[in-house]
Amino acid sequence: MKRKMRGLLLAMSVLLLLGITACGGVKTAEVDVAQVMEEMREAHPIQGSLQLTDTDMLNFYGIDTDTLESYSAEMAADGITANEVVLVKAKDEESAKTVETKLQNRLDARRNEFKNYLPDQYAVVEKSEVKRDGVYVRLIMSPYQDELAELYDSRLKG
Repeated sequence: MKRKMRGLLLAMSVLLLLGITACGGVKTAEVDVAQVMEEMREAHPIQGSLQLTDTDMLNFYGIDTDTLESYSAEMAADGITANEVVLVKAKDEESAKTVETKLQNRLDARRNEFKNYLPDQYAVVEKSEVKRDGVYVRLIMSPYQDELAELYDSRLKG
């Protein structure tokens, strides 16, 4: 009898622990990526920037915007400045994973482009990262990487 009771208590404890940890994750706020991009623009504008269209998203990143709920993307138009911000809200988790991969491919390509030719820009790219939080994905490649990432993260966490 004692053995059954201990087993039952152990099973209940495990279930309770699993329930607590499953509910304890960080919640992601609903984010208007265009509004966050505007805040980033105000804080650290990209000189000579190009705001990306659906066609640009496909050409530069291979991202079909039909898989996105919303996005805002901007880059330096000169092509030789490591200043590029892409904020995406995908329609679902699977699309977000695909976007994450495509943005990581872009970041890796930029690293290779700048590595031997523009050391100052390479240093910027080296600090850059792609990050996914649920259906939200971001690429921030900027001399102001830390500040922009902090701004984005603060909006995402509400």
